[in-house]
Amino acid sequence: MASSSFAPISDPGPFLEHVGPVLADGDAVGLRIEARHLNRSGAAQGGLLATLVDFALGRAIRATAQSRAVTVSLTTDFLGAAREGDFVEARTEVERLGGTLAFADCSLTVEGREIVRGRAVFAVLDEDEDGG
Repeated sequence: MASSSFAPISDPGPFLEHVGPVLADGDAVGLRIEARHLNRSGAAQGGLLATLVDFALGRAIRATAQSRAVTVSLTTDFLGAAREGDFVEARTEVERLGGTLAFADCSLTVEGREIVRGRAVFAVLDEDEDGG
């Protein structure tokens, strides 16, 4: 069950608007799994969960760096499944923020049970850099 303090993120971008609604409660990000998010086995599609990891990590790094950031490398370890109706929470920790690179970890949980662990490297960009 999602905490009542989770609320929709304003302007998450076109792709996350498509898969969402993505919600936030402070630094935590969440998504309720719907039938359209499931694979043939009845579990949340791995690509959806990886998207949530990437979004949560990028959001945390941008907030910490107060700058734009783009994904350089993303590693996801799938430890369990999320089913229809589950509320998936993403919690992040920015491990290191350098001048050009940032390193961060993310944990996706359902009712306290970790289902995905992610780690990423992001390039921290100046506002006028393209980012590809």
